[in-house]
Amino acid sequence: MPLPQSVPQDQLFSTTYPFANPNKPKALYNDMLGVPGGTPFTSLLNNNGTGTTNATVGTTTAITHGLGFVPNFITLTPTSNGVIYLDPANPPTATTFNVLGSAASLNFNWKAE
Repeated sequence: MPLPQSVPQDQLFSTTYPFANPNKPKALYNDMLGVPGGTPFTSLLNNNGTGTTNATVGTTTAITHGLGFVPNFITLTPTSNGVIYLDPANPPTATTFNVLGSAASLNFNWKAE
């Protein structure tokens, strides 16, 4: 499969699957920028962070994820005592997801994919 002419070689995200790289015999690469609708490599680097739920229990907190598309998976990991969950009334968008907490001002880590 030839490399798309619109993507400079130094901007490709290289890993060990699934397309052969014609510039490196027997090497494999995954060209995430060259595929129409593909995920830019910079989006993969900006898909996690930390957050704190609202100081008022039951109030939604919007978290900006920076992916540029609606995530398929969101992982929430509490770092304080309580439960953090996605707000079912406000589904994720291409820029944010919304969380609620079982207590006020709960800290958590998140990852969006």
